[in-house]
Parts: sequence; structure tokens; C-alpha cells
Amino acid sequence: MSRNGSGTYTLPAGNPVVAGTTITSAWANSTFTDVANALTGSVAADGQTPMTGILNLGTNRITGVANATLPSDAVNLSQLNNPSITGNVDVLGTLHVVGATTLDSTLAVGGNLTVTGNGAFNGTGNVKIAVGTTGQRPAVPANGMIRYNSTLGQYEGFNTYASSANLSTITNVTTTATATTSGSHGLITGNYVTITGCTPAAYNGTFSVTVTGETTFTYTMLTDPAGSATVIGTYTVGAFTSIGGGATGGGNNQVFNLNDQTVTVSYTISATKNAMSAGPITIDTGATVTVSTGSTWVIV
Repeated sequence: MSRNGSGTYTLPAGNPVVAGTTITSAWANSTFTDVANALTGSVAADGQTPMTGILNLGTNRITGVANATLPSDAVNLSQLNNPSITGNVDVLGTLHVVGATTLDSTLAVGGNLTVTGNGAFNGTGNVKIAVGTTGQRPAVPANGMIRYNSTLGQYEGFNTYASSANLSTITNVTTTATATTSGSHGLITGNYVTITGCTPAAYNGTFSVTVTGETTFTYTMLTDPAGSATVIGTYTVGAFTSIGGGATGGGNNQVFNLNDQTVTVSYTISATKNAMSAGPITIDTGATVTVSTGSTWVIV
């Protein structure tokens, strides 16, 4: 068939004929066979012809597409702009929902679900949050994360706060960084630090720490900075803390309010609040509790 790579059809050799040429069967049969093959390879307007290769529209649009009704149908833009999904939706990547989307069935998301607006759960059942052990906490947590800690048997949320001491030095052995602070850092192993402003940049990021001393802690970097920090930045501390108070007594009656026995980081009780703790209470070296004028802290 005499189509080139661009789809242009060219008559076979011996064409076009000139006036006075005797029509022979050899010329007519070969020419018409070539034309027939070209027509057979074309797309029929009545839809009889299935495609045998990729259809390249050359940046042109297909217009007049009806609404899809079968799984193998093409979907037009109007259906995508206001989708109504009656079956299951499996999202293996990240789903970004900007406008309104109506789901009449189950939404199963295999990847991350990012919603830029507010969420409203109007059912009468429940909302199930993530459940995992202490060791399964996110490697890089962020403020606002909540989960159920199956190791501790409690709900917990992540929050950051200012550090109680400044960084003095940061050294390394390959990807293990050792940070020294100007005073007691008040950290415990498993806390997170977010370090910024250091040079080399490999020292920066959010890391889970291992406490090695009152003024030292270590963390694991993603890459080897090949030397100690030449510019010392700053850091904030993050931790998962329990959400809600108390343990249950027999049945479902709330009986006990629980508090820790050691203050590990500095805290200020604002002038509009009072606080109560069950003692004894120990305040770590370097940590302070500030009771503002007008507030009260009672230890019973």
C-alpha cells in the first residue's frame, strides 16, 4: 500500500496515465488493488473500522463525544467536571480533591489522600484513624498528625515547641550526627527535632533523636556531610503526646486523670489558666515551669 509515514497516499507506479494510453488489465488491477487496500486501512465513518494502532490527533481535539456508558468508553470533559461515581475507586497514588466530588460507594485509597478544603463526616457511625505501634510512628511527622498508639494503648498527637537550649556544635561519623547544646536539652529518646540553618545542609531536616547525655543527642542523616557543621543553626522539638485524659474504670466509667511525674521541657502556665498535677513532680535540669501572675499550679 502506498501510504507514507505521515499517512499520505500516493498512486502506484504508472499513474497518472496520459491521454491515449491503452488500459490494460495489469495496470487496472494493480492500481485498483492498491486503492482498495488504502481504503481498507482507512477509518470508516460508520464506525465499522477498529483501530489497529495508536491514533495520533496531532494536538487536535475530538468533539461531539457522547457520555460514556460502558467501562471501555471514552469520557468527555463534562463527565469529569461533575463526576458521579457509583462503583469503587482505587487510588494508588496521591488524590488531590479541589472541588466537590460525590461518591455513592466506597472510596479505597492505596496512596496518600490530600484534601485542600475542610472535611465533613455526616454519618452516624465512626471515623477510624491510623493504628500502629510506637515503632511505626511516621519517620517525618508534622504538626496535627493524630493516631492510636497500640503499644501505649492511647490516642496521641504530634506537636512542636521551641527548644530549651541552643545548639553549640554538631559533628558527625558518616551519617550519624552528634549535637551538643548550650544547656540541658530536656529531650528523651524518640523525640523529634527539626534542624534548620546549618551548613552543610545534610544536617538540616526532621529526625528522631537518641539521647546520649544531658546536653548531647544523636540522629541519623540521609547523606554524609563529610565534616562537622561550619554554620550552626537552630532547632525545634516535636513529640507525640497523649490525646485526652484518664483511664477507664470498670465498664466505661471515667475515673482516673493521669499525668507524667517528670517535667522534661520548659512550660509556662498562662495568666488565664490554672493547673493541677498529682505529685510527686520532678523538674529536669534545664527545664522550668513558669506560673504567670494570676494563675495557680496545685500539686496534690
